[in-house]
Amino acid sequence: MKKMKVGIVEDEMIIAETIALALKKLGYLPTQPAFSYESAISMLESEKPDIVLLDINLNDELDGVDLAHYINANYSLPIIFLTANSDRNTIERSKQTRPNAFIVKPFSNDDLFSAIEIALFNHEMRTVDNISKINLLQSASIKYQITSREEEIILLVSQGFRHKEISKQLFISEATVKRHLSNIYQKVGVQSSIDALNKLQEG
Repeated sequence: MKKMKVGIVEDEMIIAETIALALKKLGYLPTQPAFSYESAISMLESEKPDIVLLDINLNDELDGVDLAHYINANYSLPIIFLTANSDRNTIERSKQTRPNAFIVKPFSNDDLFSAIEIALFNHEMRTVDNISKINLLQSASIKYQITSREEEIILLVSQGFRHKEISKQLFISEATVKRHLSNIYQKVGVQSSIDALNKLQEG
């Protein structure tokens, strides 16, 4: 199986190198980190990553949001924003680029792995006909006797939403979200949301 190449755009060298090491441990192929808007453009052209980890706050005239707009206009790549203490205005700007996921610094290897896998799946969902994809998941839901509420939750997971965000959107507790996901895993015969999504996609 081809290793996914992950582009790194991070202006702090130590953090960038730490991310690269973590990616290697997780089985991904990291690019040479880009530290600015211009170097990121060069990295995209020369290394052709499959997905991009993009720091929102680059110490540059153009920031990560500007770069995300460039990527969306010129490439078909999933984007994961890295953020620490971004202000509300920057976060709102970043939403306009429709990123596939956000990771809040500091983050663990598990956070990184989950975000990448969900982002890749989410990107695939966007690049095919959404209606047919949803119909496929609905058909699989019938096969595995997944309830309408469980179906809502797994679709939100596929779009990159976390437990807390799902609970707010559906007006239920995080514990209820986790219980529904646990029920889905049991019905489908898996142990994670990533495996559940893959199995449901297979039909």
